[in-house]
Amino acid sequence: MLAADGSILSRVPGTLYVVATPIGNLEDLSARAARVLAEVEIVAAERVQTAKKLLRHLAIEARCLSYNDRNKRRTTERLQNALRAGDSVALICDAGTPGLSDPGQDLVAAAVEAGATVTPIPGPSAATALLSVAGTRTRTVTIIGFLPKRMAERRGLLATLSKGTDPVIAFESPHRLRQTLTDITDLLPTAQLVVGREITKLHEEIWRGTPGEALVHFSSPRGEFTLLLVPGDQPRVWSDDEVRAALLVQRDNGVRRSKAAAAVAAAAGRPRQAVYALWATEQH
Repeated sequence: MLAADGSILSRVPGTLYVVATPIGNLEDLSARAARVLAEVEIVAAERVQTAKKLLRHLAIEARCLSYNDRNKRRTTERLQNALRAGDSVALICDAGTPGLSDPGQDLVAAAVEAGATVTPIPGPSAATALLSVAGTRTRTVTIIGFLPKRMAERRGLLATLSKGTDPVIAFESPHRLRQTLTDITDLLPTAQLVVGREITKLHEEIWRGTPGEALVHFSSPRGEFTLLLVPGDQPRVWSDDEVRAALLVQRDNGVRRSKAAAAVAAAAGRPRQAVYALWATEQH
């Protein structure tokens, strides 16, 4: 770039705008967010198809570039170069605020490395939306994003959370919700739950109760779920020796193995499968 006197000017890096988009209701998009989306050179979107639906609703024609976990390695450099060249970029995810359970933080770090300005355009977030209606009196809350898909990792995390007292916010998909609720029931049976389903959408639901009650209520989960979990005081978990002793009593009383395992698991604060396995061990 040349100055008026013919000398070379260095390019001023552009700006990365981290733009929150609606989690359901399109009326939640701010006027500022709409203006930024119309003005930037590039919209970096988690899914281009989803982004174009929003942009068409706003009557905005924008250059969209896919940016997600699958392609971020090759796309990050491209966006970094655009920012270095002085272009402005809007980062959006499918719904809500980028950087929570998506690769947005990686692009922010790359923008900072490129010397670009990073500006938040705040707005909708399922986590803060649920917290605002939970009625939980707390100054601290932990947002962990999506829970681990693997049962062992998920149960390990929940076991760690059971030792705390601060509310925890997590996201969960409908096809894993009942597995997660079962794990919570096993590990944090006295916890209090606030469940947000389809927040801001037509079939929005805010539900409150215990993990066991949630399993009954959400028998056929549909939609997107946000969970707010308050651990509370959990009952003492029995040792293996205590479980074995209780199982012997059940066996001597003629109780069937599956029924005995369920009864002892409920009293011991242990997963039924683990108690069942201890019964099987005792028989050999």
